[in-house]
Amino acid sequence: MDMRHARAAPTRTDTIEQRLLHRIGHATQVVALVGLLAFGAYIVLRAVGATPKNFDQWRALMEGQAMPTAADWIANLGIGLHFAMGTVLVLAWPILLSSRIRSRHRAVHRWTGRVYVTAGVLAGAGGMSFILTHGAYTPAASVAFAVWGAVMMLSAIMAFVHARAKRFDRHRAWAIRLFAMVLGSWVFDLEIRAWKDLTGGIGMGAGATSGPFDYAILYLFFVPNLLVAEGFIRNLHKRIAWPRLFTWPAITAFAVAGGVFAYAVVMVTATASGKYGKHLLQAFGGE
Repeated sequence: MDMRHARAAPTRTDTIEQRLLHRIGHATQVVALVGLLAFGAYIVLRAVGATPKNFDQWRALMEGQAMPTAADWIANLGIGLHFAMGTVLVLAWPILLSSRIRSRHRAVHRWTGRVYVTAGVLAGAGGMSFILTHGAYTPAASVAFAVWGAVMMLSAIMAFVHARAKRFDRHRAWAIRLFAMVLGSWVFDLEIRAWKDLTGGIGMGAGATSGPFDYAILYLFFVPNLLVAEGFIRNLHKRIAWPRLFTWPAITAFAVAGGVFAYAVVMVTATASGKYGKHLLQAFGGE
């Protein structure tokens, strides 16, 4: 045998477990991308009145109804600003998270980032003004949403400050935290639908009453996001090695979580009973 023409067989270091995790992660990313784009479209359609019912919180402003007090004006303008800036936050993130754009088109990344952090501050400020003058649907919700908005504003400001100071590792960390907060309003709707369908609504109050789940969801829609973001930040440049004993349980847990996530996205976004779906299907499908 002529060893000069012999080629070593390519070695593959990825195990079946790693390939499964990669595929689950990739599928989850695709579902998240489609779901977030649909969420952004939903916000735009309802905010501009393209569907039969606008957001109740700023119906007076959109329909030209009387707003006799300054508080009415502040609440309506504030929530309108929150929704408008929220649309920017939901739809612009693929540009910011693209490593290709960041490395090859720095000006695009830089200016998109400036728009993004500005939108984060304005979205938080608009929501805060609504809470202070009108309040959310319960006092407990007002407190939780105020905390969420404050963390979002802080994350946006700190991302900008560290970018200006060229502390890019810290800038990236705060940008990740900001994105985790942006996901909150979307995750809120997904968690409610998944819990209601898969558990039969255990712990959910009836009518104007609140149950244990109703109080828990006020923090479950953004605190876990922040914890996941922190874990990602701290292990950004590390390769995590799972103990062999926990590998398959972890894969199973990720697969189940991914399945529930995909189910919630479909039910909320693409069905006539979904919070977004009933508007998107009507606008684009003529239903």
